[in-house]
Amino acid sequence: MESARSDALFHDPLAGGLAGERALRIARTRPDGAWVVAIRTVLIDAYLRSAISSGIDTIINLGAGLDTRPYRMDLPSSLRWVEVDYPSLMEGKGAQLRTEVSACSVERVGLDLADRDARRELFDRIWTTGTRATVLTEGVLGALSVDEAGSLADDLRAQPGCESWVIDYFSPRLLTAYQKHQPHPNVPVRFDPPSWEAFFTERGWRVSEIRFLGEESERLHRPVPLSPLDRVMRLFTSRPLRDMGYARIERTP
Repeated sequence: MESARSDALFHDPLAGGLAGERALRIARTRPDGAWVVAIRTVLIDAYLRSAISSGIDTIINLGAGLDTRPYRMDLPSSLRWVEVDYPSLMEGKGAQLRTEVSACSVERVGLDLADRDARRELFDRIWTTGTRATVLTEGVLGALSVDEAGSLADDLRAQPGCESWVIDYFSPRLLTAYQKHQPHPNVPVRFDPPSWEAFFTERGWRVSEIRFLGEESERLHRPVPLSPLDRVMRLFTSRPLRDMGYARIERTP
């Protein structure tokens, strides 16, 4: 959908085929969801480019889904890209992309991330050498409980070569709204710590940078698709558009 726009923020020629007609029909009924995905893609792309330019040699995409960054981004051929998701999803995705050429080395791992023993074994295997890695969990954190997110944060923190992690940010106001009315009841937002930043700080992570979808959309001239009532309400508030975003956090020494 984004690629078809005359003002496209990025181009992903493989997305339509991977998503299929059913997914496109669903997406067209949710303009707010399409907006979130488009803006967050720009933010995450920028974080990853910055990480790679700083010397990161491995990207680990946990809950990778149908992401195609190794195919659509301009990446160094020496980069190692590891995708992790459910085995059936990884198998199907690999079959669909078998004739496509990626910009860098891509390794797909079929794994249920809730299986902590298997997850730790994977992390130990990835970091057997002097790997400098950034981890990406796009759209994953909100689906985890506080305990599950804490377990993942601890396991990543235990790997010295895990230098940074790109994660979702939700404001307390938005989390309160989600608990009252879940946008996707079948996949509810469960991650709701008392303090988002303190949660990671206490586990040995430091917030390096955070960028907000609302503010980024203004910079990109891609306004939030608000309902008529919400547009009127915005006229009477000076509250910044900082309810949702993406952050890059760094492992502290």
